Amino acid sequence: MKIEIEDIDSCNKKIKFEIPHKEYDIKLKQYYQKLGREVKVPGFRPGKVPMSMLEKKFGPDVKKEVMSTLISEQLNNAIVEKDLRAVGQPHLLDVSAEDGTDISVSASIEVLPTLELKDYSGIELAMKTPRITDDDINQTIEALRQRKATNADVTDRSAQDKDLLKVDFTSKIGNEPFEGGAAKDQIIQAGGGQLIEGLDKGMLGMEIGETRDIKVQVPEDYNNKEIAGKDVDFQIVLKGIQVQKLPDLDDEFAKGIVDKDFESLDDMNLKIRSELEEYERKEARKAMKKQLTDKITEQNQMDLPEGLVKEQVKFMVEQAQKSQEKASGQKHDHGHDHDHDHGVEVTPEQLDQYREPAMKALQEELILDQLSRDLDSQVSEEELEKEVQNMSQLLGGGNIQQIKREWEKNGVLARLHSRMKRDKTLDAALDKVTIKEEIVDRKDLIADN
Repeated sequence: MKIEIEDIDSCNKKIKFEIPHKEYDIKLKQYYQKLGREVKVPGFRPGKVPMSMLEKKFGPDVKKEVMSTLISEQLNNAIVEKDLRAVGQPHLLDVSAEDGTDISVSASIEVLPTLELKDYSGIELAMKTPRITDDDINQTIEALRQRKATNADVTDRSAQDKDLLKVDFTSKIGNEPFEGGAAKDQIIQAGGGQLIEGLDKGMLGMEIGETRDIKVQVPEDYNNKEIAGKDVDFQIVLKGIQVQKLPDLDDEFAKGIVDKDFESLDDMNLKIRSELEEYERKEARKAMKKQLTDKITEQNQMDLPEGLVKEQVKFMVEQAQKSQEKASGQKHDHGHDHDHDHGVEVTPEQLDQYREPAMKALQEELILDQLSRDLDSQVSEEELEKEVQNMSQLLGGGNIQQIKREWEKNGVLARLHSRMKRDKTLDAALDKVTIKEEIVDRKDLIADN
């Protein structure tokens, strides 16, 4: 089949081709043969109905169906043969089909523009990595000590700041209790910031077994709207006091840390410093990937198909609506639990509002896709399997193959594969640019951001 492609602009093509009448005639006869086996005509056995009778009875509808199917098939074949990166479905412009002649077809289609990335090897990036301080190491060690902490009962004194207090409480607004305003055997830390301001301070000095009434004013922005901004009367019963006992900071503590091979306290300090430095380097490299993506995108501005932009805007509007529903506590329930398209109607105002971020997101995605092609970035099944194992362990473990099947079904696996491919692409691209690494104080890094 002869196919002609005409450029309308960088995002639109015109496809022209002819379907030989002979091919159309073959498809028509095949359709009538199939129809003759299926329809029932009085006086004729199935498959024995004369074609002339079928043509007389069904001719216009059959010709229309055969023509439509043939044009659709050949259009798709033309798109594949010419390697057009189509966006959406083609639109028929003209069909010329006279009896006994070849069928001439022309159609328009939106496509992704051809993209040849400009040389980016001259890009220079500043990689600022925060300096690891003794305070950083001490904070990490303190967190490890907290994990090993034990609680000891206190019976010979009243409640003090930082104590763990076991309490029963009830609360009222005026004389009326409210939902969630009572609890038994609640463990709180005095001064730990868990409670409404003024409530934990009001417990200081209580003795075990003591009951105390405490009135507090709830802040206007409190998450429980029922009591926000109101005066609440609490009645507290102190049932027990505990203090946290941290392990001694010595060699034995270091050796006892599970999943670590610390040989001594000094060794622990050295290895924690090394781990923190490696973590910060990885985080700094992530920032480099974002910088490189922005710079390559700036270098390669491109036209985008309008249909693709509108689809991206629609997606962003849907995501914004879901976020609003979640923030306001609305339930998204239609009596079923499968994914579905609600056909969100995008208003002209929303199209204007989201057009720029939508175009930026699409340009970045298409440029990174081309970059991955140029660098031949691939994610192997083994790499994907390993990442699934790592993620499943973080989520509590489970049958890997079952997790993969579930993630494949709900789209998580595809997104994971896409993220891994993106990371590999940008890692390879970073090796081709100049990176100037600088160790800086964390406060300076925060100030720059």
